[in-house]
Amino acid sequence: MSFSCIKKIFNKFWVDEFQTDLLPSLGARINQEIQLRRYIISPFNPNYRTWETWLIVLVVYSAWIYPFQFAFLPFKIDTLFIVDNIVNGFFAIDIVMTFFVAYLDEHSYLLVGDPKKIAVRYLSTWFIFDVCSTAPFQSISSLFTDNSNEIGFKILNMLRLWRLRRVSSLFARLEKNIHYNYFWTRCLKLIAVSF
Repeated sequence: MSFSCIKKIFNKFWVDEFQTDLLPSLGARINQEIQLRRYIISPFNPNYRTWETWLIVLVVYSAWIYPFQFAFLPFKIDTLFIVDNIVNGFFAIDIVMTFFVAYLDEHSYLLVGDPKKIAVRYLSTWFIFDVCSTAPFQSISSLFTDNSNEIGFKILNMLRLWRLRRVSSLFARLEKNIHYNYFWTRCLKLIAVSF
């Protein structure tokens, strides 16, 4: 086996195995401003970050109220019913909005703004869970039957706790942020999990 043959094998191995997982060089497109289409939202947009923060507040509300409703409150159309449907409305808006939010590619670390790729990625990951955690099963059942107090509908309402994954992603983002103390962020996360 000659040296040139070994070099070809090494180069092929190097390109296939290592270069696909490495970050691009400093002069690559990663350092340039990516132009997104007009209706595509950057995940780093301050307005979108504010929206995410508002949803975290609604997740905390959901985490406190839905177990309480499951355990103690019978279903009836009152103020709490209206507030729950407003909260579900915000999460339904977020489901639609997620189809227009760019994402970071795991390999190139570039923003992907192609609507088809965004839709395929969302439909293949969290879409079904988000719809199930937002659908007002008990409200829909009250339109057709009087059995909306059944335990099955209350259990379906507990799917709202799926929204807690947003809090986990918030803490993951805060742990990586150098502006926040890692120790206190972890302590806050532990307290939140305990609650």
